[in-house]
Amino acid sequence: IMIKKISYIIFIFIFSSSIQAQYKISYRLGLGMGFTKPDNFNLSLSSIELSKIGSTWFPLHHDLSINIYPSLRIGYKKLSTKLLTYNRSSNNYILPIVFHGINIESFFTFRNRFEINFGLSPMLGSAKFINNKLTVTDEKLGVEGKTTAEIKNSTLGFYSSIGLRMYLMSFLSIDSSVGYIYAKFDEKWKSKANENPISGSIDMTKPFFQVSAVIGW
Repeated sequence: IMIKKISYIIFIFIFSSSIQAQYKISYRLGLGMGFTKPDNFNLSLSSIELSKIGSTWFPLHHDLSINIYPSLRIGYKKLSTKLLTYNRSSNNYILPIVFHGINIESFFTFRNRFEINFGLSPMLGSAKFINNKLTVTDEKLGVEGKTTAEIKNSTLGFYSSIGLRMYLMSFLSIDSSVGYIYAKFDEKWKSKANENPISGSIDMTKPFFQVSAVIGW
């Protein structure tokens, strides 16, 4: 009963407080979910007895925006699986993917507390297939050390989205959106060595969803 009363008070407080204006500057942090088509890349992994990577990715998402017009904001946007949410293969190989670029959003508010926004983002994409837990041994001295094996790829991409934002307080809101990423990593993976046994494209051109918290001032 006490929890219900507290929840009711919070609900009334949020929806009875007034929102004076849009944020001049806002920072958005959340989690996204997208899909890929890594079939060709996985065939290459199978040929050297590594397990396939998944076809879903869960990037951490953040952007910093500034209002330059009453219904327009521009900022920097980043999607990344570099820290925690990277795709995994066998033998400690992982596939971090990062997209970053300029984000442009137009928006309009209704009922004082809700906002519909439309976003466009030209982005640079990078991917690494990497193992940073390899061990090498100096046979002469009998000393072991850590080393890294990696191959890289890059691409240009484009992201478009439509989202809904709800302002909870003058400095806090929640935001969700659905969009589409247009990008593809080609079969040309680069390494420091001249020979590279891994090839195959990863098609990122799929729907993308995200949920975020937004703070503003």
